[in-house]
Order: sequence, then C-alpha cells, then structure tokens
Amino acid sequence: MGLIIAYILFLLNLLSIIPTMYPLYIWKLVTTGSVRRLGDRLLLKVGEAWIENNYRISRMLYGVQFEVVGDAYKDLKQDGRYMIICNHQSWSDIYIIQSVLNRKIPLIRFFIKDSLKYVPILGHAWLALDFPFVKRSSREQLKKNPELATKDLENVKKVCEKFAGMPFSILNFLEGHRRTPERVQKLLKKNPYQHLLRPHSGGISVVSTALKNSIDAFIDLTIVYPTENPSFLHLMQGKIRKLKVFVDVIPVSQVPIEENEQFAPMSKKMKRWVDERWALKDTLIEKEKQTK
Repeated sequence: MGLIIAYILFLLNLLSIIPTMYPLYIWKLVTTGSVRRLGDRLLLKVGEAWIENNYRISRMLYGVQFEVVGDAYKDLKQDGRYMIICNHQSWSDIYIIQSVLNRKIPLIRFFIKDSLKYVPILGHAWLALDFPFVKRSSREQLKKNPELATKDLENVKKVCEKFAGMPFSILNFLEGHRRTPERVQKLLKKNPYQHLLRPHSGGISVVSTALKNSIDAFIDLTIVYPTENPSFLHLMQGKIRKLKVFVDVIPVSQVPIEENEQFAPMSKKMKRWVDERWALKDTLIEKEKQTK
C-alpha cells in the first residue's frame, strides 16, 4: 500500500509542474535577451521545487534521511560552476544527489541520450531546463565506422559550449553502468575494486577540457547505502531510510585537466587522477561497512 501511495504522490508532483513549465518553455522559445533569461530563472525555480517536493514525499512517508559528511559542503555556492562525479549503484542515485545538493549549487544537469527527449513531460522538462542531449554511437556502429567516435566527441564539445560563462553543475557517473550483482560477476577479473566498478575517464576528460576556463571545482560524491544491491523500488518502499553521502570539494587547480582537446579522450594524467579517487572511495566504503 505504501508503494502505491508513494507512486501516486511522485506522479502528482510530476504532473504539478505542467501548468508552469510549458508556458515558461514557450516563453523561452519565443523571447531573447534579458526576457529569455528571466524565463530561464523561473524554469530553474520550477525544477528546484519539483526536486524539493520529491524529497518531502520520502520524508513524509518513511522519514528518509540523508546524512551529509564533509566540511566543504557548507561552502558550496548556488552561483558556482561545478563538475560532479559519483559512484553509481542504483537509479535512486540521481534522486539522492539532487536532494542533497538542491539549492546548494546550480541545478544539476547530466548528459542524456538524444532519444529520451521524446519522453512525455520529463523529456520536455529536460529540454526546457537545457539538459545536454547527446547522440552516442553504439559499439556495433563504431566497429563499422570508427570515425563516428570523433563525431560523438565533437557533439559533446558543442553541447558544453552553452555552459561556458554561466553557473552550472554537470553530473558524471564515471562507471558508466549501475553496480549490479550480474555486472560485478561479469567484470570480476577486470575490476580492482571491492565496492565499485572501474571508472572511465575519457568522458569527464573531454568535458573538463572543453570547460577548463569555466570550472570552479570538482565535487566528488560517495554514496554509501545501508544495504547491498539497493534499488529505486527499495527507496520508494521505504526499505532505505538512512544513508550517508560523503562530499569532497576539489579545487580545479588540483585536477589534472588536459589542455589539448586532441589528447583529452585518452588523457593519462586524468585517468590516474580518476583511478586515485576511486581507490579512495573504495577504501571509504569498506571502512563504513566495517563500522556497521
């Protein structure tokens, strides 16, 4: 019964943005200059309210609490420019990250497959809020035509141009996939981590290089769930009520961003940095597991 109530409330919250989102989106499409920027700001307020209401639903139904650990958390700025990296275990990760950082930093955006722009309501909301849509070639397409890889990278760079010179927060899940038992077993021999999957540094390197003159800091989040193999369904059922989110804010001067766009996809120094961060995450999660 609780799951049904949660589903209805989340759905009603999503539907509640329609009366404000669509008129503001049309306003944005037909205006320019300062008038359009006002529409953008109002749309951001709609997005932030939607995120806040989602969190309120979880607290009301189940008393969900996210414990945030990290001294730098209080110094985050809503007009800052941030790259966010995080471990990825469940679809609930995005919900948790948005809830923890909502109204602490600019509205969090993440790269979305181009085909998802046609999803009812959510797809339109992502478009209205300037989420970056990208077309990615499949592995089979890249095998047939390797030049598509270059085209994909150019597409990512072009998408990044809209964020230069404005407050932004871009989220990257470097593992590329959720950490499911099946995937862990499949990658067992190739994975050096106990609680994580091996991260990929190419995407974050390309985006960082494209925005190297605009980034204030990197936010490294580590989500530690109280149970193994969490799911968004578990969260909606109230089976996950407390968890920890460790926040580490790293000044951009301490991140080895590749200067040359040509070398960014295969940057060795960025790969070493990412691997070091993941080793720290793995140790942190293990320590938390041992203390329970």
